[in-house]
Amino acid sequence: MLATAIFLHGFGTRYDLPASLWLYLFAAGGVVVISFVLVVVFAGEQVGEKAIRYPRRELKLLLSIARSPWPRVIGGLIGVLGLATIIVTGLFGSSRPELNPAEFLIWIYFWAGTVIVSGLVGNLWYLLNPFAAIYDAVTKLVRLGPVWKLPQRLGIWPAVLIYYSFACLELTTGMANRPYIAATAALAYASLTLAGMILFGRDEWLQRCEAFTVLFDIVGRFGPVEAGRDETGRITAVYVRPWGVGLLKPAPSGWDRVVFVILMLSSLAFDGIEGTRSWADFTIATEPYWLPQGAFGFFLLKTVSVTLLTVAFLLIFIAFMEMVIYFGKRRVDLMSTVSGFALTLVPIALVYNAAHNYYYAVVTAQALIPLLDDPLAKGWHLLPAVAAYKPSFALAQASTVWFAQIVLIVVGHVIAVYLAHLRAGERFRTAQNALLSQYPMLVLMVMYTMTSLWILAQPVTSGG
Repeated sequence: MLATAIFLHGFGTRYDLPASLWLYLFAAGGVVVISFVLVVVFAGEQVGEKAIRYPRRELKLLLSIARSPWPRVIGGLIGVLGLATIIVTGLFGSSRPELNPAEFLIWIYFWAGTVIVSGLVGNLWYLLNPFAAIYDAVTKLVRLGPVWKLPQRLGIWPAVLIYYSFACLELTTGMANRPYIAATAALAYASLTLAGMILFGRDEWLQRCEAFTVLFDIVGRFGPVEAGRDETGRITAVYVRPWGVGLLKPAPSGWDRVVFVILMLSSLAFDGIEGTRSWADFTIATEPYWLPQGAFGFFLLKTVSVTLLTVAFLLIFIAFMEMVIYFGKRRVDLMSTVSGFALTLVPIALVYNAAHNYYYAVVTAQALIPLLDDPLAKGWHLLPAVAAYKPSFALAQASTVWFAQIVLIVVGHVIAVYLAHLRAGERFRTAQNALLSQYPMLVLMVMYTMTSLWILAQPVTSGG
């Protein structure tokens, strides 16, 4: 069952809802509407620059730690060790995914766990990034200077393409559960990233081409920890702030960044859609087109589907943004406005990621522990104390999963509604214009809430 759960998000027995599923969906949508009313009542008068100001408290005790090199050193060592483990165990360990630590480290501890924890705390990738750690260690011994300069018009499109490719590796290729393929991809990506840093400069490549640096920079904006820096980049203070408000801070704008955020949403949604009856019916109905091509045909079907879903998400978002700007009744810079509102969707992506990967985080992740005794499946006994460890299912009952998902989805959408209203106040300058502009966003948030819960409900619940 654990082997299946790694890639199919299995939950064991399904849960009979005590009420109709549609009742839960409309109730969740109703909570989002009520939260909109409360935001208007208590924060409706915040307009202009005041709307995006937020309280923060300085943590002086953490300043000396933040300025110390040790967090980066320790985090870098963990990141490099994790990358090396993925490559070594993936290439030389068991071909069975449930017996290979590489699969757990990539898809659970990194792809699910690190994103979730970064949303709760802050940008962990800044500390864990193995590519930066390797580059920094090498440059202490050998001087490496950039050879070329990336064109400004390139934006972060390389990071968008790499993120899309990584999503396809997981969702459409059918090879994500092959440790050898996962390790080879990790090795190739590490080589590409290090080469890019050498040829184009460390920070230039990481901030514009390295997909996970871009991803965690966005995710880290949601977290409560904020570092104050001077012109040289030196940390001058460490603050704690409310969750989510960092997404209101000034950020670079552009269609590349909008597409990246939309891709975060659409790839997660497709991952959930694959577990629905509707997807199964669709694949059966389209068999005459893809089945003659075998595995490649199915890969093509899924890749086209995730691409079209991303395009649909983007077009829907653009359409609603047109309505937001129209009802806002004020001339605004289109690109910066669309980019700013795109960041208000990040809480939705984060809570959907947490809800969708709930079983990953609380049960499947535990299956790595006994593998530490024999990571390469060679009959070793390195840690006999953990060899007999059995995962606990205490927090993985289907009813627990379902209600945890409801809470996560609703809370995330409420935060998104709040942030979108503050962004509207900052952009449209008057309380009335901000309120009018947010009616389309409210509709979009309710649609997201109900759709997300419906997708999540399919593999967990029955009846209703």
